[in-house]
Amino acid sequence: MFFSNIEKKVMENLFLSISDNVNQRYVLTYSDGNVIEAQVDTCYETDNGLEADDPEYEEYYACAMKIVKIIADKSKTLKEDSLIEINYHNYPRQIQDLQGNIL
Repeated sequence: MFFSNIEKKVMENLFLSISDNVNQRYVLTYSDGNVIEAQVDTCYETDNGLEADDPEYEEYYACAMKIVKIIADKSKTLKEDSLIEINYHNYPRQIQDLQGNIL
């Protein structure tokens, strides 16, 4: 897996944690006050939806995570068992594993 420099700074610790324990659950804390417990469903390469010849086109890695438990839903939009995508564009303010390690 080859991260861009910006992806490496943001996503590398999450991917390393996932590779150590694929069944790990994480507490994701967002700047809007939402807090969830989630587990990785799959990781993949994706893009920003633009045409490949567009100068703003970008490919990057993402993880789909299943919401296992809603701890705080300030936005009133979260649903347990639904999937959310985590990438370097929308990375939570903090991701912590259930052992207390901050990624």
